[in-house]
Amino acid sequence: MNDKGLIFDIKRDCSEDGPGIRTTVFFKGCPLACIWCQNPEGKAAHPETDSHGKQIGTWYTVDELMYRLLQDKPFFTSTGGGVTLSGGEATLQMDFASQLLQALKREGIHTAIETSGFFDYAHFKDKLLPWLDLIYYDIKLIDDEASKQYCGQSNQRILDNFCRLLTDAHIPIIPRIPLIPGITTTEENLRGIAAFLDKHGVKSCALMPYNPLWSDKLRKLGLTPLYQHSGFMTPAEQAACARHFTKPHSSS
Repeated sequence: MNDKGLIFDIKRDCSEDGPGIRTTVFFKGCPLACIWCQNPEGKAAHPETDSHGKQIGTWYTVDELMYRLLQDKPFFTSTGGGVTLSGGEATLQMDFASQLLQALKREGIHTAIETSGFFDYAHFKDKLLPWLDLIYYDIKLIDDEASKQYCGQSNQRILDNFCRLLTDAHIPIIPRIPLIPGITTTEENLRGIAAFLDKHGVKSCALMPYNPLWSDKLRKLGLTPLYQHSGFMTPAEQAACARHFTKPHSSS
């Protein structure tokens, strides 16, 4: 069904998914199974309904999506914004995402993607990379066994793809580290990610503080959270995590 894409949300006036005012398109389906997933309604690669009977996931053609996205073009133009593909994982619908990105570039719209990095590299390089202006790249866990335990997949492909993009991509690649208390925020994990980035000459990254609101979304799907942490991160907790990413680079 490559002529249509399965989308579970379109959010306008986003300011955290790239430069300027942006519209973010959320693709349904993800190859990972992170136990803290912020968008659990985007995991399944098929339409579903929540506990209130609301449908999650709509099939769109590129033209149908572009009709909605172009309504925001004046805001993109005036603020240097654009459209960000998110999810779920947009690379699971590679052909449709490619068609959408090409349509956006024909309109002169800035494009970005938020990705877990778990994709077929050759297909990504051929079908998506030429039409992207910015990549947000999640690096959650540096230890392979921990990645399998908490995300359901080995991290080898994720780390390999990141390194290959550093060579092949001529656009900004911003690594993002979700701060999940007790899982990704351990000293070992943060030190390991910082060393990995430093080794490959990456001088900056984005830290994403934990947001507990995802668990309510999961319950609406009739599912029980496998991870429990009810509070937001304090500024002190965030600062303790951030220090791991200032020390390695200040001496380089």
